[in-house]
Amino acid sequence: MKRKWEWNIGIWEVIVLCIQIMVGIWAVDMIYRKIFLSEEETVVIDNRSAETETNAFSETEETREVHEANWEIFNVPDGYTTERYTENSVHNGVLVLPEVKFSGVTAHMTDFQDKNAYYHLKTFELAIQESALRAMNALAEAYFQETGKSDLMIYSTTECYQAEGSLYAEDFPDRSTGFCLDLAFLNEDGTFSKVTEENSAWLKQNAWRFGFIFSVPQADYHIRYVGKLHAAMMYELNLTLEEYLHELREYSVTSPYKYRTEERAVLIYFVPAAAFGSTDIPVPENKDYEISGNDTDGFIVWTTANYE
Repeated sequence: MKRKWEWNIGIWEVIVLCIQIMVGIWAVDMIYRKIFLSEEETVVIDNRSAETETNAFSETEETREVHEANWEIFNVPDGYTTERYTENSVHNGVLVLPEVKFSGVTAHMTDFQDKNAYYHLKTFELAIQESALRAMNALAEAYFQETGKSDLMIYSTTECYQAEGSLYAEDFPDRSTGFCLDLAFLNEDGTFSKVTEENSAWLKQNAWRFGFIFSVPQADYHIRYVGKLHAAMMYELNLTLEEYLHELREYSVTSPYKYRTEERAVLIYFVPAAAFGSTDIPVPENKDYEISGNDTDGFIVWTTANYE
């Protein structure tokens, strides 16, 4: 009996010793993690998680792309806040430049029921953006006042006429934005004449005053509404829309492009779209501003400014 009792006591001691060893290993592991692995943590961006170090911008490749693409979030100047734009918003605005058929939203399309009497339509079935319609009314009235003519006609807007006998058959991707107009001249006998380099002098010299540019250099009949500010800058700098958008990529919210019109001073800057999800765009807190996507990878912001 005595020897058996001593054996039982030995088993319990072994069990207790094993428990103590396990607890010790756990404690050492926790201390090690606390001291040496505390810099690793999980971050969440746009509802996605990724392992990253707390040292600034040492994320995985995917999260690094998000920070690099949307760096403006971390460089918002005093007096600015951010406005969140969805992923599809890059396809909307007066400066979109689609490489193929426009894929954006044309929420402000209208017909020509509100046109004035200074120009003609090939058909009332044409559609156009409201802002472009207002600009066309102003352009046609000025054309009449300054030349005494009212022979301007809108031949097409969003359509591409490829039928035999059409004046213009070229398929320009930006037609489908709703900001474009293909012009012609209406003759006294009811026939149409093309707008050419020879008879488009007034348009070439004045279209920018009303917010229009010639977005396709070789097409004298094809004008595109971009707004008075951008049209004036492109006319003054002799830039196409593609060249203009490329130039603006060099200017950020912390180093914007400064431009002064007769009415106001403005700041213009580019904000790259986030690699995925929404983009937080820096905008001034107490000033008017406008935003347009470029249809590919970012946004153009322009705002009133106070500077010498």
